[in-house]
Amino acid sequence: MNHLEDEGSLFALIRESLTNHLQPTVISVHASIGHYIAHVDNYYQRESFVEAEEVGVPDALRTEEAKNLLRKLINARRLSEELQPIDLSGTEQALLARVVSEKLEINDVWQVFGKLWNIKPETLRKYYNRAFEQKKSLEFQDYLKKIIG
Repeated sequence: MNHLEDEGSLFALIRESLTNHLQPTVISVHASIGHYIAHVDNYYQRESFVEAEEVGVPDALRTEEAKNLLRKLINARRLSEELQPIDLSGTEQALLARVVSEKLEINDVWQVFGKLWNIKPETLRKYYNRAFEQKKSLEFQDYLKKIIG
């Protein structure tokens, strides 16, 4: 673990890690405006997904069809290479899980995505129910359907 005081050094370290295809690097940065912790993994530099066992990917998401669909969400910056949501609210996560599950014909949506994202299935289901109280949810759902086709 590297502790850096100079933000310029942070970018140099990240660049070095990403260009040299080194082992995953953990970087902690303590800046003057508070603290910021970045976990930089070079998983996404691999030509394929991280091995499913490494990140606990449920069987329903290990098919070629699922990998292709998830790759679209990664390319759209909705999921990380480790298949974790990027900047999504709870309701948006639930909608993403539901849209993907419908496309892949996954019946146990909340269990599959709850396991993947380390969220209680009941909580994810509650987020989904709450999503339809929000007008922006339908727009987000349409957005996701355009991404995954």
